[in-house]
Amino acid sequence: MSKSLYIKHYNIAIELVKNNRFEEAGKELTSALGYFPNAEKAYLLKAQCLASMGKPEFMQQASQMVERFLVSNLDHRRAQRIWAEVNWRLANPLWTAFYSKALSEKRPPLPLVYDYARLLLQAEYYSNVLRLLEKFDPNARVNEFDIMRAHVQFKTKSYEQALKSIEKVIASGNKSAATLRTKAKCELALKQYQQALQSARQLVAVSKKPEQGDWALLASVFKAAELSDSYQELYDFERFVSASFLPVPSEFSTRQSFHNRLSLELEKLHGSSQHPLEQSLRNGSQTDGHLFANSSGATQHLATGIKEHVAQWVSNLGKDPSHPFLQHSSKNFDFTGSWSVKLRNNGYHKSHYHNEGWISGCYYVAANKELTNKGQGWLKLGESELLEEEYADYFIRPEEGLIVLFPSYFWHGTTPFQSRENRLTVAFDIYPEE
Repeated sequence: MSKSLYIKHYNIAIELVKNNRFEEAGKELTSALGYFPNAEKAYLLKAQCLASMGKPEFMQQASQMVERFLVSNLDHRRAQRIWAEVNWRLANPLWTAFYSKALSEKRPPLPLVYDYARLLLQAEYYSNVLRLLEKFDPNARVNEFDIMRAHVQFKTKSYEQALKSIEKVIASGNKSAATLRTKAKCELALKQYQQALQSARQLVAVSKKPEQGDWALLASVFKAAELSDSYQELYDFERFVSASFLPVPSEFSTRQSFHNRLSLELEKLHGSSQHPLEQSLRNGSQTDGHLFANSSGATQHLATGIKEHVAQWVSNLGKDPSHPFLQHSSKNFDFTGSWSVKLRNNGYHKSHYHNEGWISGCYYVAANKELTNKGQGWLKLGESELLEEEYADYFIRPEEGLIVLFPSYFWHGTTPFQSRENRLTVAFDIYPEE
């Protein structure tokens, strides 16, 4: 009986988490743990729910829960990751303490070493990554470590070394998408355009379902190699970028009243001190979970308005089975992700793309008009992070109420801004329903 009740509460919690209902999920997990206090999955999921609620006090509770677990489970990969991510967002300078403790033991498991190295890579602690790989793989025999080594070498602009590292992995028989991506990036940075073009096209050809990042990489090669027609086919800014003002929901008399309510709802969800690991923003915070999954009030009105707007835009695009963007054109689609970003003084987004989407977009809730007149905080498209001398092809000035849509494989980022006022936006990814 106890087992069936535990499973019932745990499964309800799983569904609630999928719908962004972290507080309710936490209560269900508390009930589940009442039957089996030592149930590892329920215990760690409850900690994740607390962390996802966004406020520092909840993240502190999550940290304490996982810390108690790690005392006797130091090699547990999931627990290590949760604790490190939570404490990174709390700006705790000792956010890697438990990894360091685990790896100080005589023979730590290599998967845990890899997890730690990947975490340091996401935090851009490149020299730490290389030292870690040298210590635990001094003879460079572990393929996964070699791929990571090549990635770090690329990030630190040691392009020739990176290319040698990844070619060694390929020569060993590993011709995965990850190795081809890194090889193409290295060749591109070394201005070996024909080789880069061959690698990037091979990457797209061998993938049953190429990632959005693969098309972004191919576009970067086209641009650098001055293959303007091929680049234009993928990055047709005039056709594939939409920037217009979203109508104010009928429930609100003015855009200002709508934004006042929306800002109040969004601000409650921003609580972390730092940007999440592996995200593009700097000097800001990002909400957890799927913003529109369980939204209400002004946030739900925004979600509805966005879907209506996207449907109209898609209906005018047309369909082309041979084009990586237009082949997915469909009147049936849904959000695969949604979140809010709050940027502070000197805040910006690094150039990136979205692998989880088909169409990506943003809606501006708060934007400083005086600064945007001077080019600060503008959205830039077409500038990759792959080359040292790179430039954007297309800029959009942010304005409150503006919604911008573009293919998810478009490189995009923002210019930094300086202001005491925060920049508040809602971003989202959309994918067609098959």
